[in-house]
Amino acid sequence: MTNRRPFATDLFDEVERMFEGFAAPANTTPERRFTPAFEVNETEEHFLLAVDLPGIKKEDLKIEQNENVLSISGERKRSTGSESFMKRFTLPNTVDVEKIEAHYADGVLNMYLPKAAVAKPRNIEIQSKSGGFFEKLIGSKKVGEDTSSTDSTH
Repeated sequence: MTNRRPFATDLFDEVERMFEGFAAPANTTPERRFTPAFEVNETEEHFLLAVDLPGIKKEDLKIEQNENVLSISGERKRSTGSESFMKRFTLPNTVDVEKIEAHYADGVLNMYLPKAAVAKPRNIEIQSKSGGFFEKLIGSKKVGEDTSSTDSTH
C-alpha cells in the first residue's frame, strides 16, 4: 500500500524554492524592478505626462513609440544593485505621434503629447452647371445626350 502525502511533498518543494537563491554567486548583484509614479493631464490641445524617476541619469532612459504604444524604460544603478522599470502607455488615436516631445530634469521626465488637428465638418456645394470634375471625367456631354456611338452606315 502506497501512502501519499501531498502536503509533505509541497513542503519540500517550498523549502527547495527558498534555498534556490542562496546558490547564486556572491559577487552578483540582484536586479530589482520598480514602478515609477506618474501623472497624466489632458487639455483640449494636448496631454502632459510626468514620470518621477529620481536617481536615474538621462542616458539610462529610453523612450520608444510604436504605433499607438509609448514605452518608457530605464535603469537606476547603485552599489547594492540596479533597479529597472518599464512602463507602457496606450496612446489615444488623437495624439500626433510625430510631434511628441520629452524633457528630463531634476529626476522628472515631462512629456508633451499634442493632439492632432481634428477635421471639421463642412458643407459641400452641389453643382448643376457644366464644368468641374465630372466634365473632365466624362467629357462635355450634355445631360440627356445619348453617349452611344451613332454610326449611320448600319
